[in-house]
Amino acid sequence: MPLDDINIRLDGLGHLIADKAISVPTFQRAYAWEEKHVRSLFQDIGAAIRTSQKEYFLGSIVAAPSALGTEVVDGQQRLATAAILLAAIRDYFTSKGDTDRAKQIETTYLITKDFRTQEPVPRLRLNSLDRDFFVQNVLLHPKERKPTEPERNSHKRIARAAELAAEHVRNLAATTNTATEVLADWLDFVTHRARVIWVEVPDHANAFTIFETLNDRGLDLAISDLLKNFLFNLAGDRINEAQAMWTEMIGWLVAVDAEDQIVTFIRHVWSSQYGLTREKKLFGAIKGKITSKQAAVDLAKKLNKAARLYAAILHPEHEFWNQYGATARANMTTLNTLRMTQLRPMILAILTKFDKSSVKQSMNMLVSWAVRSLISGELGSSTLEDLYSEKASDITADKIRDVEALASAARSSLPNDIQFREAFRTARVSKNYLARYYLQALERQTGGKQPQLVANPNPDEVNLEHILPQSPNAAHWSIDPDQAEAYCNRIGNLVLLTADENSRLGNGSFETKRAVFKTALLKLTADVAKFSTWGPKQIDDRQTNLAQLAVAAWPV
Repeated sequence: MPLDDINIRLDGLGHLIADKAISVPTFQRAYAWEEKHVRSLFQDIGAAIRTSQKEYFLGSIVAAPSALGTEVVDGQQRLATAAILLAAIRDYFTSKGDTDRAKQIETTYLITKDFRTQEPVPRLRLNSLDRDFFVQNVLLHPKERKPTEPERNSHKRIARAAELAAEHVRNLAATTNTATEVLADWLDFVTHRARVIWVEVPDHANAFTIFETLNDRGLDLAISDLLKNFLFNLAGDRINEAQAMWTEMIGWLVAVDAEDQIVTFIRHVWSSQYGLTREKKLFGAIKGKITSKQAAVDLAKKLNKAARLYAAILHPEHEFWNQYGATARANMTTLNTLRMTQLRPMILAILTKFDKSSVKQSMNMLVSWAVRSLISGELGSSTLEDLYSEKASDITADKIRDVEALASAARSSLPNDIQFREAFRTARVSKNYLARYYLQALERQTGGKQPQLVANPNPDEVNLEHILPQSPNAAHWSIDPDQAEAYCNRIGNLVLLTADENSRLGNGSFETKRAVFKTALLKLTADVAKFSTWGPKQIDDRQTNLAQLAVAAWPV
């Protein structure tokens, strides 16, 4: 690409918005700045104004021409946040009845109207996911807005950024007797002196090349953007095909409110094919293997297809699970409850390669693997992810073709019955969500007659109770504090109670609790009433019995 074809210049953020019709492509990520990023921008600009700096440099923005004017490949977060700040200044003048200044800001930086239709035309058009929310809740004049509730995380971030901008402008005005002058200084600084290097190239393919080159020079760019732009650049004259696949992929993730997990999703897909790949290695791994136009398009298609499965993994109520039945759906719910994200590469591989029967059996088996690994603690999170990703790549490569082969391949790496029983016999659980699940599953294993109560996920309706309290009253409990701390979170010391039962419990002695346990609806809770006293020995004895039950509840 000849350098003569690239337009590079210094320009102010506000001036860019006022001077050009800028849009964000559909395939670009949604608004991503968190509160800390927004505050940092406002604080840095404020510091530059207070210290009379001539300019404040905000990096580069890469853009390419489009049918609507100019599309930004990188830079939408800074442009959108600048527009949000300018809208807050407009809103302040509106609130003070200064309609002339408010209108001048609005038409210059924010929004105009189509002459024929009188429809609003934003100066900065965000992608299709954020565009309407941005217009209705930020850009339009306060009297013309029809505020909408945030439908996705990017909307919440836009709304929060608008709140922070409004708060910032109010604070600026409140600390001076010349609010108009102060805000005029801010308007001037954002327009002309909050500067970026504007890099405009002839087409998107060249934009992606520049984008990656800038990253190689040390800019902190999002991995998801790097991956996307790398694929689009490599796709060449098939870029439209790759863009369509990427856009549809984003749509599947957005549909389940998972647009923040794009990099994790891509990493899990890649790990399911090539083994465990850490996030910091992901971009290099993809660049090393995807080296042709066809490979780039194929990967975009593969990611698009996998996104549908990933959406179902994240949301087990998805209709996708109808084909596998209620048990498989419940197992997926359990794995999410246990927060076993390390298993997702394997689940992707199983759903892609196994027949229906093996999928259903595998999902049941994965729950047992998850619990045995969590209880034994022998395999750390990193080792687990390595194991699961390795087996996932074997499934993808057809080295493992069904559930029997998978069970055989992983058996030696997981706790056997003896190891699991011994680990469970002394296990402590500090996370309530894990303790609740373990007790619910063990209650089911007893064949108790309260299935709806056992399955109730609401902690306000079915409570987790520590029989030996976390802070035992010396008047009711004769136990050394160190020993109490050691035994408090043991599984044998935990029971489930209905909210009504718990309300009658208080924080008293075991004798008081025992009276409630006797009439408890859940069998494992009622069985505690068989003990006449409660302490370390009774906790050990009960947990030994639960450990035997656990071997049957989570078979290897």
